[in-house]
Amino acid sequence: MTIRKLMTTATKSVERLYDRVATIKRYEEYEKPNGATSQQWITKYANIPCRLSTVGMQTLNNVVQGEANQIVYDAKLILSPTVDILAGDEITVQLFEDGELMLNDEFTSAKESFLYVTHQEVLLKKKGYA
Repeated sequence: MTIRKLMTTATKSVERLYDRVATIKRYEEYEKPNGATSQQWITKYANIPCRLSTVGMQTLNNVVQGEANQIVYDAKLILSPTVDILAGDEITVQLFEDGELMLNDEFTSAKESFLYVTHQEVLLKKKGYA
């Protein structure tokens, strides 16, 4: 048995750690009824099991911009390697408890993902206001 095949058997164990779901949107071209083309956000994947983690506290960067206190931090999304995520995709991550929405985090951009046999990791940027 090769190491790759052995690692594949660990996929189910990794997936047990997924405690959230993600929706991935991509800005794509579409054709209007009049034949003209435009671009819009298209949902590529919905309700994808995942896990969200911060990359590290050193990435936390609270800045004052005008009168708003802007919060910027990096996060890491862990999910199945079969989901195609591109740089620039919008990702919404939700946490449900007993069927009730507890958290809804929106990320403005995604970098290219790191693929592994058992999962993939995508670095995300979240921007919000305090």
